Amino acid sequence: MSGAMLKNFRGLRALVIMAPDSGRDTLERTLIKLGLEVSISDVPPCLADPPPAFDVVFFDADDGADLGMDSLAMPDLPLIAVIGSEAPSRLARVIRHRAASHILKPVRSSGIFTALLLAMNEHAARARHQQELLALRRRLSGRRVVMKAVVQLITVCGLSEEDAYQWLRREAMERRIPMEDMARHALGEGPEMGPQEKSRIKTGITGGRLDQTDQATVERNE
Repeated sequence: MSGAMLKNFRGLRALVIMAPDSGRDTLERTLIKLGLEVSISDVPPCLADPPPAFDVVFFDADDGADLGMDSLAMPDLPLIAVIGSEAPSRLARVIRHRAASHILKPVRSSGIFTALLLAMNEHAARARHQQELLALRRRLSGRRVVMKAVVQLITVCGLSEEDAYQWLRREAMERRIPMEDMARHALGEGPEMGPQEKSRIKTGITGGRLDQTDQATVERNE
């Protein structure tokens, strides 16, 4: 799912890692006009406790100013490379840092807003994609745990696949916990799993089958 386009950058904190020159001055002035708070450094700032907080980083890809960026104690940030040379070795550093946008030298005020807009929106899209990927991985992991618990209930308690699944669902609803957590309890992997509870799971409800009252409870809560 795509989010709304980011186009207002007032109040953002920008770090500019460039040696002093007219291009850096142009970049700083333009960012300030756009409402950003700008910090300037010739090299990546030394680690601090807590580390400096920024929302976007501009770095010169030509003079090696980015070589210390890997050691910065920063969260994942949108990076904008300032590029003057098309030498493959220099462009390789831009790719390695996964810069979300770039500005060509000589730096002119006319291209800075475009680079900033592209970088901020690309970074936001990457973050959404990463969150969706993590959510899918959690769901897949949870389904694997549930199926493993279902197989164990079938083997140990003699339940059918449907009865085992419904038993897990009913227990999860009664305890008000996710079904994946109930499955881990059934597998003996969850916390606070006492001997009596293990015995109850192994023997099943009403001799290993859901009775009519249990089944009705499940159907009402589905």
